[in-house]
Amino acid sequence: MVEVAGTDTHIAWVKGDDIIKSITLPIGSVNFTYDFNLDDRILPQDLTVALEFIDELLDEVDWLKETKFDSIIGIASTIRSVGKIDRVRKRYPFDIPHNYELSDLDVQEIFNLLKCKDYKQRQKLEGIEPELADIIVGGTAIFKKIANLVHCSKIIISSRGLREGLMYEYLEKTYSIPNDILDYSLNGILNTLNSDINHAKNVFNITLNLFNALKPLHHLGDEFYNIIKTSTMLHDSGISINYYNHHKHSFYVILNSYINGLTHKEFIMSAAIAASHRFNRYQTPISPFSSIINQLDLKNVNRIGVLVKIAEGLDRSLVGAVKNLEVSFDDENVNIKVSSDIDVDFEIRQALRASDKFKEVYGKTLVIRAV
Repeated sequence: MVEVAGTDTHIAWVKGDDIIKSITLPIGSVNFTYDFNLDDRILPQDLTVALEFIDELLDEVDWLKETKFDSIIGIASTIRSVGKIDRVRKRYPFDIPHNYELSDLDVQEIFNLLKCKDYKQRQKLEGIEPELADIIVGGTAIFKKIANLVHCSKIIISSRGLREGLMYEYLEKTYSIPNDILDYSLNGILNTLNSDINHAKNVFNITLNLFNALKPLHHLGDEFYNIIKTSTMLHDSGISINYYNHHKHSFYVILNSYINGLTHKEFIMSAAIAASHRFNRYQTPISPFSSIINQLDLKNVNRIGVLVKIAEGLDRSLVGAVKNLEVSFDDENVNIKVSSDIDVDFEIRQALRASDKFKEVYGKTLVIRAV
């Protein structure tokens, strides 16, 4: 984790919830910029001396050179500005800085772009905050050198910082909150929107059971768990806008909600699955996000989406009628046996409305009966 602050740079080796090692370097975007004349037009000799100075400081941090890191998490204004510039130049369709990913090559290209411009030119550069135009080169140089040293190509931007950390720490000590940050986010949205939480949980549990039982058919792994949870728990979130066509509203409610624990791809796939839970042929407006998700992702949206349709049907009466289900399949059929202590003919009829879509996606006939 790297934070290039105004007068310091904080580096921490984080593993799980533990900080293994950390160090604070006595250079930041402000003092480094003005010590080496990087605020306006940059002379090659000044830049060379500045970069060599960073190398000398980093050379003393043995654990940075000796450890292999999976990714770099960048926080604070410098790396957020780099991320915003990158999103603009790539015409990225998702204007959410948190969890945005870029590579070390992207950082190098942006650094090359910035160092060739003077102060006024950088102020006009799309994506950069004008008040950071003088210190952005110095801050980016520090971050770039750290990324080069650790040979890590995956850089993740966090828009959360000390403020959010202190708030979460206070809430954790004062109130009973879930350990899973995604659960915490989803529960907050459900409570804010006054959603039917029991129904959401029922749809989630049924979908997850179907997903696990049908793994030999769809060949998807546990990495889709967060997508399944988000899409099912928030599938009715659009009702807060309007009940009619609420699936359409659920799409943009999810995309514009404050949810921690999801990548941008997971965000979009969750929204698309939630938007497809109704028994109609609604086409999710997914084309603007083609730079983030591909055709395989869309197939996976359909594979999970049809399971959500079935789960929605099996809890259509909103009373948790289905207590258990058993899934089996052969060459032609997928058989679902539903257990309940009340009559579930209505729920089964509703779930079977997904039969055509299920046949299209899985190539098998859907059979549901009560036992």
